[in-house]
Amino acid sequence: MDRIITKTKYSRKENKKFLIFYMLHKQLTIYFMFGFIVLLTVLTIVNVLNGQSPLFSVIMLALTFGLTAFMFISKLNDVVKNETPEKVKSTDTIEVTKYKFTRSNDVISGKAVFGWNNIDTICETDEYIYIYNTDNTGIYLKKADFVEGTIEDFRSLALKNLPKNKKGKLNYKRYGKVKREYRLEMKEKKAKDKSKGGKK
Repeated sequence: MDRIITKTKYSRKENKKFLIFYMLHKQLTIYFMFGFIVLLTVLTIVNVLNGQSPLFSVIMLALTFGLTAFMFISKLNDVVKNETPEKVKSTDTIEVTKYKFTRSNDVISGKAVFGWNNIDTICETDEYIYIYNTDNTGIYLKKADFVEGTIEDFRSLALKNLPKNKKGKLNYKRYGKVKREYRLEMKEKKAKDKSKGGKK
């Protein structure tokens, strides 16, 4: 099938999941902050073991941890700030074809449209398909909300239309059970190909 349609009711919880996934998988700043926290924790322990004052390390650790927490909370609060009574009751309709993605809402006028060439990465989890664009915008498809087409149809469209990265590979990433199933599928396929080659 060359068209996918999903209809998803607004959910604050799911929008927060989308943002958290983005921050943990797409923002290197967060990993830098976590790494700095680990380093400061080690330095604090070393200072204590050496009988030195850990005051400076503790202060820096507290400031870094506080800044990281602030970044997380402020991003999540943006979801709440952007909510309106109308939006809370709204439903997003997302149409995917081999040419473009079209997002519309039953209470908000206008449409958001972007092409496959605008996509940076697609991340598939057990429940969602997160689509991140090169301009740091994105949308998500909830697997349970497909009303036309299937997950397999979407994967087929992605494999055919998603642009390749500099290494010549598709930025289509899988997580959780989906990743394990994909690895098993690829392993079985290689075994079959090897078996066919041996028979020849």
